[in-house]
Amino acid sequence: MSSQDTRVRRMSVADLSRVLEIAASLPEAPRWSAAAYLAAMDSENSPRRIALVVIEISDGGGADKGRTTGAEEAAEKGHFPGGMPEEHTSGAKARVELISFLPGMNPRPTCRERILGFAVASVVAPEAELETIAFAPQFQRRGLGALLLRALAAELRKEYVREVLLEVRASNRTALGYYRAQGFEETGRRVRYYADPEEDAVLMRLKLA
Repeated sequence: MSSQDTRVRRMSVADLSRVLEIAASLPEAPRWSAAAYLAAMDSENSPRRIALVVIEISDGGGADKGRTTGAEEAAEKGHFPGGMPEEHTSGAKARVELISFLPGMNPRPTCRERILGFAVASVVAPEAELETIAFAPQFQRRGLGALLLRALAAELRKEYVREVLLEVRASNRTALGYYRAQGFEETGRRVRYYADPEEDAVLMRLKLA
């Protein structure tokens, strides 16, 4: 019987295929291209970005131990799906510092990993902007979003961030409710900010203790 553990770590290039897969499954997720995510992992880019993934780690007990999916194999070989259309996002393209694993993580884990969701934030201290947070549909509403935001807040504090900003479509009531539950407060609106369809953007802010 296999055992499982859920953790948060920094996003790496090997995660790209799965990140694109999750984003493509969610109509509300930003349609960043593979090139945009690769740029997001370039430590030379400015402003700095923080990108985290939530992973489920399994000892793989049984026939599947050691196996990888086709997407994982493609990522390891450097073959990533392309062709995802880019759309305007709040701020520049996501660019995040690439740090493969947090301290204590094995860069070539013997256990099987599955990415459940991810988040990207840009940093211009003392503020940061949450550019995207997304989970595969089957892993939503399991409390993982709160876990990911706590980990992101911890990383942002290291960058001397005191406030996290975001914007969301006014019609996205699920997201609005979720962010409010996490402590975000509405601070204003950008009229007709979004296109296709056209609608307002709700501005929100979270103060980090």
